[in-house]
Amino acid sequence: MASVRAGETEPLQQFETLLTLTHLLDDGGENWFHHMDRESASMVLAAAFGLHCPTGQEPDLMEAFAYIADFVKLFTPSASIINVLPFLDMIPGPMPWRKRAQTYRKHEAALYNKLITRAVSGEASGMNTWAATFASEDKPEGDQRQLMNQFTLTAISLHTFILACILYPKWIPRAQREIDAIVGEDRLPSFKDRPCLPFVEAIVRETLRWRPAAPFGVPHQSTADNVVEYKGKEYLLPKGSVIFAVTVAIEHDQERFENHDVFLPERFLDDTHNLKSDYETSAFGFGRRMCPGIPFAERALWINIAMMLWTFNIRRSDEPDPKTGLPFKYDASDSAFNGEALHKCAI
Repeated sequence: MASVRAGETEPLQQFETLLTLTHLLDDGGENWFHHMDRESASMVLAAAFGLHCPTGQEPDLMEAFAYIADFVKLFTPSASIINVLPFLDMIPGPMPWRKRAQTYRKHEAALYNKLITRAVSGEASGMNTWAATFASEDKPEGDQRQLMNQFTLTAISLHTFILACILYPKWIPRAQREIDAIVGEDRLPSFKDRPCLPFVEAIVRETLRWRPAAPFGVPHQSTADNVVEYKGKEYLLPKGSVIFAVTVAIEHDQERFENHDVFLPERFLDDTHNLKSDYETSAFGFGRRMCPGIPFAERALWINIAMMLWTFNIRRSDEPDPKTGLPFKYDASDSAFNGEALHKCAI
């Protein structure tokens, strides 16, 4: 079973990806959206709590999906009026935004407590999971199970990758040639191939840049008065200000990324076709609130991309949109990027 160190979860991540490839082959890619959601959640639940979900229909997994859906809704800047008018939070009593937050916290706590109890003292207690390590009471730092209270959004990045294959397919042959030259036709890609596949690594970076999983970033709060200079003007950020560093704006900055709206993996390669050394990303946040699962998420995305490009040719679906009867329209705009525009593809 998976170990706490992200690098030691590679066998788990490779197994989950292989299972997804099997599902895709079995149904011809018809339910690819569901298969990638299953894999993303199962990969985390297995490493964290010893809970493997091979079909995607397991009750615990469905409950986790509901939790993630609530999390995504509440996490957007438009989710609550107090994100725009914070002074309204001074109003006492059971206001709508407080009720929503309390309901979410109760749901989250119930799911989390059930999973961690199962991992620590239930049927998964003998497995080397993240929960078993963080919830160990005999450690010098004591029980740290609250550090486990998080899920990843790897599935969104996998959806982004598929959309990039559909809308900007010109880079796919180059990636497949690189994989064929290193891996060959007799075996699947593995993590040992990663240092030898710079273009695949560039695809991972471009996937995270092109459509970040958390486009509006994670809200931060300033701990002291601060003055920020922008385009020659100074702006005061008072202590206690809620600040959204909009990830999609950072990753689409025209000065950093030419043709920023286009999916171009080669932007991360130098003239010798090797990876550029000055790589930085805000896709996982920054500062003290940076996502602690970065290595795990990057590895999951890499192995999926490498294996899918080795196995499949991904292209637009020839089937009409069942809602309109017209050819299916793919849209990568910010307003349309909610999942519905992705569901049709051919594998």
